[in-house]
Parts: sequence; structure tokens; C-alpha cells
Amino acid sequence: MVTVFRTAGLALTAVLIAKLIRRYTEEQALLLTLLAGIGITAAAVLAMTPVFDEIDSLLEKGGLSPEQTACIAKAAGICCVTQLAADVCSDAGESALSSAVMLCGKIALILLILPMFHPLLNRLQEVLSCVSAFG
Repeated sequence: MVTVFRTAGLALTAVLIAKLIRRYTEEQALLLTLLAGIGITAAAVLAMTPVFDEIDSLLEKGGLSPEQTACIAKAAGICCVTQLAADVCSDAGESALSSAVMLCGKIALILLILPMFHPLLNRLQEVLSCVSAFG
């Protein structure tokens, strides 16, 4: 609970300082918000370590392989990093760059899960071949 208040305080302080600095130098204000965002994200990831361990344990008990649980964790990481980068680009007034970052994140997710589709497609092909053999 204290971490939430510290994080909120850090974020509000960074925003207020960035607003004051922005009058004089836009680049330093953007750098301050970027560094604050990275710091808060890193703190959030470190605070989530026990949650990730519990989720990993539950997924393994559910019958998923370590490769599949790693894929899920990587997907969550890709989503978080992509959203943070897109938000920073939007805050900097670069909406086209923000959209490009979001597109790259979506493509990265597709490439990440593509190997997981091979067993599913093989199983589907087996089912369809059995159905055509009886039909």
C-alpha cells in the first residue's frame, strides 16, 4: 500500500516538474517524464514478482508447459513495453510514431504466438483427415 502512495507521489512530482520545465525546454521535460515512467514501470515489475511466481505455478498445475507459460509472460511484457513506448510518443506529440509502435507490438505478439499454432493446426489436420476418411 505504501508503494502505491510512493509511486503516485513520484508520478505527480514528475508531472509537476515536467510542466514547469516544459516552459523553458521541451526536451528535458520529455526526458524527465520518460525516466519517471521507466522507473515506475521497473518498480511495478519488481513488486509483481510474487504474483508472476503464483501465476506461473497455477499455469503449470493447469497442464501448460514451461514454454507456454514463458510465452504468456513474454506477451504480457510486450504489451506493457509497447503501451509505455506508445504513450511516451503520444505525450511527445508524435501520434504517427505512437501508432507505429503499437503496430510493431501487435506484430511481435503474432510472431510470438505463431509457434504455438503448429500443434493446434496439426491436431486439426488429423481430425479433418479422420472425418474425410469416414465421409
